[in-house]
Amino acid sequence: MKVTGCSVDGATGWPAAKLLITNRAERQFSYMVTVEFVDASGTRIGTGVAAENKLAAGQAARATAQGFVKASGKIKCRVTDVQRYSL
Repeated sequence: MKVTGCSVDGATGWPAAKLLITNRAERQFSYMVTVEFVDASGTRIGTGVAAENKLAAGQAARATAQGFVKASGKIKCRVTDVQRYSL
């Protein structure tokens, strides 16, 4: 999992993390990724979740983890949990 972007939406004030989710396994899996949003002082201001279903072996997908708590200024986005499962 890689965070490829981290920003606050100018219209809503909500934080969002753009992710690249890659299935490095040798078979199909689905993924759920949890991201935390942290302000400049290091305080956690919220979380967001992104999911991608049925990624084939070696396949990558772009996803967005959206927060729903207002944020302002510069933020950081960190992956805190990844769950991989087969459907």
